Amino acid sequence: MCDTLYRKTPDGYIFGKNSDRGPNEPNLALFYPRMEHKEKTLKCTYIEIEQVPKTHAFYLVQPSWMWGGEMGINEHGVVIGNEAVFTKGCDKKEERLLGMDLLRLALERAASATEAKEVIKDLLRRYGQGGNCGFDKKFYYDNSYLIADDNEAYVLETAGRDWAEMKIDSRYNISNRLSLNAGYSANANLAAGFARKHSDFLYTRFSGSAQRERDACGYLDAKKFSLEAMMRALRHHHETNERKLYRKGSVKSVCMHASLLGDHTTGSMIVERSGERTSIWFTGCSSPCLSAFKPVYFPLVIPPVFTDPEESLSYWLRREYLTRAAFAGIIDASRLRESMRALEAEFIKEEAELFATAPDDATLRAFSEKCSRREEELVASFNAEAALRSSFDKLPPLWRRHTARLGKNVFARELSERKR
Repeated sequence: MCDTLYRKTPDGYIFGKNSDRGPNEPNLALFYPRMEHKEKTLKCTYIEIEQVPKTHAFYLVQPSWMWGGEMGINEHGVVIGNEAVFTKGCDKKEERLLGMDLLRLALERAASATEAKEVIKDLLRRYGQGGNCGFDKKFYYDNSYLIADDNEAYVLETAGRDWAEMKIDSRYNISNRLSLNAGYSANANLAAGFARKHSDFLYTRFSGSAQRERDACGYLDAKKFSLEAMMRALRHHHETNERKLYRKGSVKSVCMHASLLGDHTTGSMIVERSGERTSIWFTGCSSPCLSAFKPVYFPLVIPPVFTDPEESLSYWLRREYLTRAAFAGIIDASRLRESMRALEAEFIKEEAELFATAPDDATLRAFSEKCSRREEELVASFNAEAALRSSFDKLPPLWRRHTARLGKNVFARELSERKR
C-alpha cells in the first residue's frame, strides 16, 4: 500500500511518495552511477531481459530483497513513483518483471518523463509483469505510476499488459486503485472505463486507498503548496487512527502503521524542483511521522543515501529500533516527534537561506553533510536500540512478533529464505 503525490508550483513542482510495505522490509536509499554495459542480458528480480549499452545515474528507494525500487529520480530529473493496484487478471503469479523492476528500468533508460512511460509500456508489452511482491508473504498485484520531469507529468496505469495514460495538468495523486475512466489514451479498445473494466473491487475497497486518496487531495488542493505541505501530507494519519497509531494501525492513513491487514510506511522521498534547483529529501527509514527528511543534491552520496546496501540497511535499522522504542513507550513518541520536526524545520530554513546565495557544489555538499550529521547525533542521543533490547516485552503484541525477526535474511531473493 502506498501513495504518490504531485503538485505543480509557480516555478517547478513538488513530488512526494510513501512506500508502504512489510514492517520488517527495509527500504534502502541507494545511488547507482552512470554505467556502460558489455553484457547482452540483465537479471532483474526474477527474469532476464535484454540489456542496453548505457544506463543513467539515479537515486532509488529499493526494498532490500528485490532488483527494482519503489521510487527514484535520475540524473535527467525524471522522477517516478509506483503503486500496487488490484486488478481482475489471473496470471500475476507467473514470474515476469515486477512493477518495481519497470520503475528502475525507466530511470536507467529514460531522459524525460515521456521516454520513461514509453520504456515501461514497451517492456510491459515484451515481458509482461508478475511474480510475488511480498517480503514475508505471497502478494501479487499490477502497478500504476506517476512520472514527472521539469516539463510535464503523467499517470500511467496498467492491468496485465494493458495500459492507460493521461497527462497531468497541475496536480494528481495515485494510490492503490486504478483511477482512469475518461480523458486518457490506452493500448486497447477502451475509449472509456479503464478502471471500471480492470479493477478488482473487493481488494481495492479493503486497501483503504479511497480514503487515503481523498485525504491526500485535501493537501494538494490548497491554494498555496510548499515543501512543508508535502511533508505534512506524507505524515497524515486518518482521524479515527490517531489514538491507536502504534498498537492498531490502519490502511486509511497515508503515514501507515502495521495492522493485521495493512502495511507500514518503510521509506519516504520528496523532490522539490524550484527554478534551476532540485532538492531531494529522504527519510532513509520508516515512519515519517517519527523521523526527519534530510536533503541531498544530485549526485551526492551522503547518508541517508548510500552505494552499499549493507550500510544503508544499518542506517535503516538504527532508526527502526528508535521507532519501535517509541511504539513500546520506552521513549516518549511526542518528544521524538517534536525533536525531529524542530531539526527538520532548521534544515528547511537553512536551505532557503543557502539558495538565496547561489551556492556552489562544495557548499551544497557541506550543508547536506551537516544535516546528515545533526540527524545522526539526534538519533544516537536516544540510545533506542539498547533500551528496546532490554524492554522487548513492552512492545504491543503485533510489533513484538515483527521485532523478533527484524533484520533477518532481508537480502534473500526467495520468499522461503526470507521467512527462515
